[in-house]
Amino acid sequence: MMLNFICKFLKRTKKGFTLVEVLVAVGLFLMIIITISHIYITVLRSEQVAYALLNSENNIRDNLELIARTVRMGKDFVLDGDKKGLTFLYFSGKNWEKTYYRFDESNHNLNKNGLPLFDDSVLKIEDFQFSVKDKGAHSQKIIIVYLNAFTVVKKMEYRFNIETAITPRLLPNI
Repeated sequence: MMLNFICKFLKRTKKGFTLVEVLVAVGLFLMIIITISHIYITVLRSEQVAYALLNSENNIRDNLELIARTVRMGKDFVLDGDKKGLTFLYFSGKNWEKTYYRFDESNHNLNKNGLPLFDDSVLKIEDFQFSVKDKGAHSQKIIIVYLNAFTVVKKMEYRFNIETAITPRLLPNI
């Protein structure tokens, strides 16, 4: 008798899922996969923007460091009337060489001795100016560099406004 009861019970139990249960499970699975995919795509886009901005910042930092190194080893600074250019003598290790930096408004780049410095595929410079602070014959000059640039990443514009001061190493004769 007990054996008959167990056999009847086993025959009556379900051996699969109903259509409604399958549809609910697939729906939940799809919602989870879509959410995870959306998060993954958002992270990828954010990473691309971060790398592009990092590339622009590195371009700015490297070129400003190059300018600072040459100015630190320079003397006899002459500022152009529009403050877009700076001419000076640079000590290259053996002799003094005439060096000039000039912002070229036509191609939105800073030139060193006629050659462009910044990577214009990454960065567009809107304004670049020099300023020379001189407090007298026996004081050290201070060269101030102003940079206003932008880059476009994923149709969004990111701006950089930088000001830095550079002091030449060569002290004036006292």
